[in-house]
This record gives sequence, structure tokens and C-alpha cells, in this order.
Amino acid sequence: MLLFKRFLCVFTKHDFMIKIIKLFIFFTFLHCNLLAITQNIKTIHIDAANARPLNLSDIAEKVTPIVLEESKGGIHNILLTGEYLFISSLNSVIQYDLSGKFIRTINCGGYVADNVTSDTVKKELYIPVGDKIKCYDYAGNFKKEYSLKNSSLFSLYHKGFLWVQSHKIMDYAINSINLSTGKISELPFEKKGEPFKAENGSMAFISAACRLSLYNDEVIASFAFDNTLYKIQQDKLIPFVQWNISPPAQSYSDRNPLHASGFIGDYLFINYRRDDNLYFYLENMKTGKKFNVSNLVDDVFHTTGDCRISSMEQKGCFYFIKEKSEIKGNSIGNIPLKNGPVVFIVKIK
Repeated sequence: MLLFKRFLCVFTKHDFMIKIIKLFIFFTFLHCNLLAITQNIKTIHIDAANARPLNLSDIAEKVTPIVLEESKGGIHNILLTGEYLFISSLNSVIQYDLSGKFIRTINCGGYVADNVTSDTVKKELYIPVGDKIKCYDYAGNFKKEYSLKNSSLFSLYHKGFLWVQSHKIMDYAINSINLSTGKISELPFEKKGEPFKAENGSMAFISAACRLSLYNDEVIASFAFDNTLYKIQQDKLIPFVQWNISPPAQSYSDRNPLHASGFIGDYLFINYRRDDNLYFYLENMKTGKKFNVSNLVDDVFHTTGDCRISSMEQKGCFYFIKEKSEIKGNSIGNIPLKNGPVVFIVKIK
């Protein structure tokens, strides 16, 4: 009996040591993987004091003005296809041809959160409306809709999948929709928007601005309140670029750059704000060329005021908008002005 107890004691200790060794190997493996991920994150340091004005011609390969025939409401975002210009507005999407002629208003039956994306082969639009993604053809006919658990924000079509950033109060998630099967998956990722103490002492929440863009044929996700870009690989979000801005954010407005960051072609595009001044930073990820910009000056068409640029789904392009009051004369180039604003589509160098 004593011999059996000694054997059992030795066996138990041996089994315990095996478990300890396995745990050690597991945590060592986990640490090495986390270290590898951390080491692969590119870190950028931006100094607002070094921001300078930039001429449009320094970064523009081509600038194409589209004079809108008339204005049909506010402009949230813009989608350019080979045939049309789609402008997402408050409760609708406005469709123009590439000469700026108004074609139709697609009433979406609810608040359009941000952008409209498209499968340009099938000529289908995908529009985030509340907790749904609604699909229309280019003739404005409703085709189908996809229901989400939370409110939709920003969407991006890529290779048969629809990627959607969504939120519930201040919890953010990313969903993928397989458009062939209709299957909706939520990525194992959660981002929380932190409350911030405003100047009057009240607690404020940073706006729910998000962005999905493409770089190296991978989907890139960003959030306006975060200083990190994430790439989606095998249904996982992996941080790969982060930035630090000096001086640090001191106010609510400093933490709310209005637009999330992303990519314009090979250029990393970071929006930031200090003392109510809007800035942006560009860095070509392949050549290393950098621009830290306090304001973009239109030296091509010589419109007045700063050019507030936004990234767009069209590869390597961004846009800015000018009202008639910011344009000298009655035309832009050889194109007569009409009742609406002018959308400038810029192909970056």
C-alpha cells in the first residue's frame, strides 16, 4: 500500500510537471507571436508644428472637375464608376453622369450612414441604411437587403464580399457578407470609443467616423478615434500602422478629426486636427515620400480656400468639393458653371 502511494505521488508530480511544461511552451509561443506582430507595426511620428501648405500640382497627376447640374442636398461621400457619379446624402443617393447631369434620386427609406459602394461588374450599389445594407441596381431599382445586428456605418465591396463597419452605442465591429451565399459573419474584433471630457466639463463621445480602404489588395480598417490602421487577413484584424501626433490632443476637437484615415493608392492618408485646424499627412508606403500638410492650395484651377480632401473607392484617387463662390469667373476651365457645386476628382501621382 505504501509503495502504491509513493508511485501515485511520483506519477502525480510527473503529470503536474508535464502540464507546467506545456503551459510554458504555449505562453512562449503566444509571446513570440505577439512580439512578431508588434515588430511588424510601422510607427509614424507627426509634428503639427512642421505642417506646411502644399500645392495641388505637387501630388496630382490629373485633376478632373465635374460641374454638377444642381445640388440635391448635403454630400456625405462620393462613388465614381466608369459611367456615373453617386453622391450619398442624408436619406438618399443622388446619381449624376460624368458631365454632372442629374439623373435620379435613389430614396433609401432611412438615414444613409456614410458612403455607397459598388460591384462595378454587376452594376450594383450597396448602401448602409440603419441596421441594413440595401442593394440597388444602377437604374435605381431595389434588389435586396442584408440585416445586421447593429447600425451600419461604412461599407466596401471587394472580390465578392461586402465589408461593413457597424456600431451599437460606442461598441464597434466589422462584418463580412458573402454576396454569393448571403452569409454574414462578424469578425472577432471589438473596438470601443472612449468618452472624453469636453471643455465645459461634460462627457463627450468621439464621432463614429470609420473608413475601409484597400492597400496591396487587402482591406484596411480605421476608426476616427483610433491611431491605428488594421488589415484584414483570414477574417482577423491585424494592426500594421500606428501614429503619434505632437503636441498631444488637448481638447475634444483634437480627438475628432471628422474623417477616419486610410489609403489613397500607395499613400497612407492620416487626418488629424489641432486647435480646430484640420491637417493631413501623406506617406507613400513604397517610396517613402512624405507630406505633412496644413492646407492644400489649388494651383491647377485656382479656386479659393483650402481643399478639404477625402479618400474615395476609386484606386489612387481623392476628391474635394468647391462651391460656386470659391470659383473665379463663370466657368472652370472650359466648362461653364451650373447651379450645383464642382466635384474635383484627383488622381494622385
